[in-house]
Amino acid sequence: MRIIPVLDVLSGEVVRGIAGQRDSYQPVKSILTPNSDAYSICEAFDKQFGITEYYVADLDGIERDAPNIDVLLSLQSLHYRIWLDAGFSSVEKLNSLQSSLSLDFLDRIIVGLECCPDISSLEALLKVVGPERLVFSLDLKNGLPLLPADVSAGWMQATSIQIAQQVVELGVSTAIVLDLAAVGVGQGTPTLDLCRQLKQKYPELELITGGGVNSVADLARLESSCDGVLVASALHDGRLTKEDLQTYA
Repeated sequence: MRIIPVLDVLSGEVVRGIAGQRDSYQPVKSILTPNSDAYSICEAFDKQFGITEYYVADLDGIERDAPNIDVLLSLQSLHYRIWLDAGFSSVEKLNSLQSSLSLDFLDRIIVGLECCPDISSLEALLKVVGPERLVFSLDLKNGLPLLPADVSAGWMQATSIQIAQQVVELGVSTAIVLDLAAVGVGQGTPTLDLCRQLKQKYPELELITGGGVNSVADLARLESSCDGVLVASALHDGRLTKEDLQTYA
């Protein structure tokens, strides 16, 4: 099971995500480094844990369609495996970012439910990005699908399982299940039951979850149902150690 650190980037800095309340996010404070820029955070994770794969949520791209180009350029220079969520709701938005920097350095491109209005938009992105690179994020808030303001009628009444079914049938091979209400609160990962259902129904689906990981015990509970886990606060606070992560390498 892969452990993938999360970098929530806002106004050029890595911030501490708490319960999806983005207006109140503050620069991250980490025992690993006094700095809060993405470059330093990645280097610190690499030095401490030997991790070279990162999930980057560009909150300015997601919320305001204003991605942090300078931050992305700095990460490009590190040659790490980067998963990027920058609010890709359409091929046009993907091309807009690509006009500012090459996206070839990205290992995975994430299309989140909270930004994607309908299955046809996802299908168009899948054709451009390819199933080997595109990751669909099944975004939740308190257990319910987190839908964009311009969501189509097709997804308006759909359950999490129904959305996942449409996505898998479309050809998506990797999915994230993330409940934003659990992010940063350290009370366990509430998506476990949903992940179990999805893994049983779609055993070939590469399934990543996260949000609320507090200790190595949470990783143990997730291992049988998930191929990877997104983690942030537990690494910055020292609740997960290098030895803990090596158990799941």
